[in-house]
Amino acid sequence: MFKGFMSKDYSALLLWGSVIAVVLLVCAFIQKPLDALAWVQAVAVVIALMLAVFVPAIQRKQEGLAHHKRWREEQVGLARRLQYLVLEFQELLNQTGLGLAHWRATDRHRMQAVLQDYLHRLFESHKQDNNDDRIVIAHELRQVVNALIDELESGRSDRAVLQGLEKRLQKLAQRGQANVLMAERG
Repeated sequence: MFKGFMSKDYSALLLWGSVIAVVLLVCAFIQKPLDALAWVQAVAVVIALMLAVFVPAIQRKQEGLAHHKRWREEQVGLARRLQYLVLEFQELLNQTGLGLAHWRATDRHRMQAVLQDYLHRLFESHKQDNNDDRIVIAHELRQVVNALIDELESGRSDRAVLQGLEKRLQKLAQRGQANVLMAERG
């Protein structure tokens, strides 16, 4: 047979149908050669029943496998997207921490707008997500972003607060990476 011509499931059905047909026809010719047409018709009915039962079952199995594959790819995509969002926020936090003491009010407001946009993208990318781990990671990430926004609004530049946010973000990055690995494993 040609490679890819027929799936393994259908080739097994073809093999068993052929075996049953040969056995029934051999039995027919051994018993009475005169009733051969009736036996051919009986064999055709048996094979038609086999096809009627097994073809839909095979199709359901293949659809289930395809659905599982799409679901798994979606889960891996959501996990990777969350990991990229965590890494993006790490970059924003690094930019903020470098010169926060020297920023003017306009710089702080611009960064607040960037962080608000970031929160919106985080929400939009994970509003349909139903994985508990990713929901918790996204929630904690929102808390860290909101804490940075509050720090920017206050006008202070407390280095201890920024270091605390960096530690929390490093933990979230590790959890995000572990979530991606779990999603890729299935």
